[in-house]
Amino acid sequence: MGRQDIKSIRRAELIDAVMITIHRYGFADLTVSQIAKEAETSTGSIHYYFGGKDALLEATMRHLLSILKDAISVRMQGQTDPKQRLIAVVTGNFDALFFTDQSTSVWVQFWAYAPYSPSLARLQMMNKNRIRSNLRAELKRLLPKQSVETARIAIQSYMDGVWVHAAQSGVRADANTVQTDAVKFLELLLDRS
Repeated sequence: MGRQDIKSIRRAELIDAVMITIHRYGFADLTVSQIAKEAETSTGSIHYYFGGKDALLEATMRHLLSILKDAISVRMQGQTDPKQRLIAVVTGNFDALFFTDQSTSVWVQFWAYAPYSPSLARLQMMNKNRIRSNLRAELKRLLPKQSVETARIAIQSYMDGVWVHAAQSGVRADANTVQTDAVKFLELLLDRS
């Protein structure tokens, strides 16, 4: 593995600081000063590396989306069975690298703020469309045509609900339990469809 340049390292540290700060203080009260303090740097660093708070928030969301995309891709590699591919898409959304107390808090707050930020709204729509496409592709191979969209909506609603519940329940996020429950949900849904 090659050495990372200082700029990449610093950007990663600032993204980590955003996640910690949002988790600790909430999105609504997030300030550049809080992020800089968490990263042990000056507010000028945020402007230097990102151009400002909004660009840093967008980079943080892109980072989370990258983790999500990679988690799903890894699970789908080598899978040819549509049910296993569907399970890979859904459980990838609850991967242990992604589904943590901090990430659930940050993720839900980002989505709540997205309607007020064109760049975050665009990222949210991109993610939603990618998940929708992945689910439809596998459901078309598993269910009658007339059931595909209903099942897709149910699955996406289930996943969103799990994230919101994890962020608001005060119960520690447990990726393994959530993945097991998600597989049970899919099996029930597929059996009834």
